[in-house]
Amino acid sequence: MKKGLFLAGCIFAGVSLPAATLTVDRNGGSGMYRTIGEAAAKAVPGDVIQVRPGVYREHVAPERGGEPGRPITYRAAERGTVFLRGSEEWKPVLTPVPGEKNLFTTPVPEDAFFGDFPNPFRRKLNAGGRDKKEPARPASGALLPYSLGQIFCDGGELRQSQTPEEVRRVPGSWIITPDGGNLLLHLPPEYDPERSLLEITVRDRVFAPARRGLGYIHIEGFVFEHCANQAPFPQLGMVSTRSGHDWVIRDNVIRHARTVGLDVGSEYWRTDLIPKTTPEDRKQLRKGGRHLVTGNLVVDNGLCGIAGWSCRGVKIIGNTVERNNNLSLTTSECDWEEWAGIKLHEADAALVEGNLVRFNGAHGIWFDNGYDKARITRNVVFGNIGSGIFIELGAGCVMIDNNIVANTTPFTGYYPGRGIYVHDASGVKICHNLVFDNAAEAVFMHNVTDRKTRGKTVETSDELVVNNIFCNNGGGVSLPVPGDRSENCVSDRNLFVGDVGFRYSGSTPWEKISGDAAKLLTAEEMNRVRVTKRFTPEVWPKVSGREKNSVFLTGREFGVRIKPFEPSLYLTIGKLPAFEPVPGIDRDFVGLSYGARVFPGPFQDLKPGATAYRLLFPVPSDK
Repeated sequence: MKKGLFLAGCIFAGVSLPAATLTVDRNGGSGMYRTIGEAAAKAVPGDVIQVRPGVYREHVAPERGGEPGRPITYRAAERGTVFLRGSEEWKPVLTPVPGEKNLFTTPVPEDAFFGDFPNPFRRKLNAGGRDKKEPARPASGALLPYSLGQIFCDGGELRQSQTPEEVRRVPGSWIITPDGGNLLLHLPPEYDPERSLLEITVRDRVFAPARRGLGYIHIEGFVFEHCANQAPFPQLGMVSTRSGHDWVIRDNVIRHARTVGLDVGSEYWRTDLIPKTTPEDRKQLRKGGRHLVTGNLVVDNGLCGIAGWSCRGVKIIGNTVERNNNLSLTTSECDWEEWAGIKLHEADAALVEGNLVRFNGAHGIWFDNGYDKARITRNVVFGNIGSGIFIELGAGCVMIDNNIVANTTPFTGYYPGRGIYVHDASGVKICHNLVFDNAAEAVFMHNVTDRKTRGKTVETSDELVVNNIFCNNGGGVSLPVPGDRSENCVSDRNLFVGDVGFRYSGSTPWEKISGDAAKLLTAEEMNRVRVTKRFTPEVWPKVSGREKNSVFLTGREFGVRIKPFEPSLYLTIGKLPAFEPVPGIDRDFVGLSYGARVFPGPFQDLKPGATAYRLLFPVPSDK
């Protein structure tokens, strides 16, 4: 039965009434709600909103949250069978293009089709601080800008192109004509005009509260998809905590947002520019955090999978985050760099653990502007573009340990495919990782700007790179020359495999570096350095004082191979060196404890010969 004045779960006359289960079924039924929004309007702390299978086309916008120990829970009755979409069915008049198969034109959908929501096909995708209302058309040039609109055919997203020529060549693609009047669609071969379902996005959020700062909301088992959301900033995730706190987001699929799939932070520091915010909610600044995001599949979002600005204490554990930035956005389309599988700002005490972060068209995991007491541990970061793990702008301490970072490829010239990349950031501890087959250096740290953090100019100081395995990367470990903005940097006790060349990072003139080195090296050693502008493992410890206790092996002595789709890892080794343990790291990738002497890399049970590891493992549910 629907609840009336005496709401289950509330306190009445000093008595706490029992929580209720509110059932949602799009087909209706006795005592049931037809929409999730209707049930959300009635739910109070402790209630469970249970949603039966089906497609629900709505923006769920709760106006209240739960309480400690009494969350409001939104739960799919059967995981993966409740589809919450920001799209509506679309039945256009399609005019065939003469002489072309499955190529059609149709007018851009009328503004009235979208109701109160601005027509996304007339809005330009805009990552940065520029005008968010800039029109997508008219436009000219070799590449036409993306709009916020999305089109789906029988559940599959049709690719928005930037040239009409590509649309003619590629089935399953479309574009807005340069004058903005029509769409050119190349529908997939299986399109059936009598049976196929076409959908277009009409909402910029799918689950996001009406009020900012709500706490204790749980979301479990849904498929969230189709969303015409604008790019940061503000952060407008298809699923959004809106500066909330203590949420649990578990076992969902979050896919096909135009830009950000899930945001777990405080949206924007300019609260007057955050849409759909009441005046009294503008004070909700830097209030969000302490969420648990676990067991989700975050995939095929246009810009970023999981994002958060000011999200202290967030825990992102045991998720698969893949194929995000599927629009391949770069600085050509964006004046603000927000592309990543996972990107967190002001993420003090954040934990990113046990995630599979693969095949994103961007950096894998990126912490920016604040990360004290944060940790990135036991993740598999494979096949991303730019860098596997990126730390930017901060001081304090972030621990990067027991991760597998592999096969990173170049994004732009500035991001050439490093395993772990750090700039303008101090206190980065990189320990017990396996970093291999990355296009550029295994680890690269340097100062880039004169920005300030914690009241002082940024530095690359207090860095620690120990007990790692670095195999067949495009370089070794590069840290700046010691100086005023680079102090107390240690790289040692690592295992290197393959042809390794070392160099200093930063802008110190090569003439000075080579001049200082000449005082320490033989003439033959120095000639080799001048030709390659790299230092060999034999001479690097003499020049830098680093890697004095590191071990260097050939590819015949150590082998590594990954199967990214299982995923599994195969390691072959003769004998591993033993090193000193690192305080604060008490277990390896698979949960084994460290002893008084430890092996480099993320596995403490390696033995001579071949060892295979499955790379997915259960994550404790009580975290």
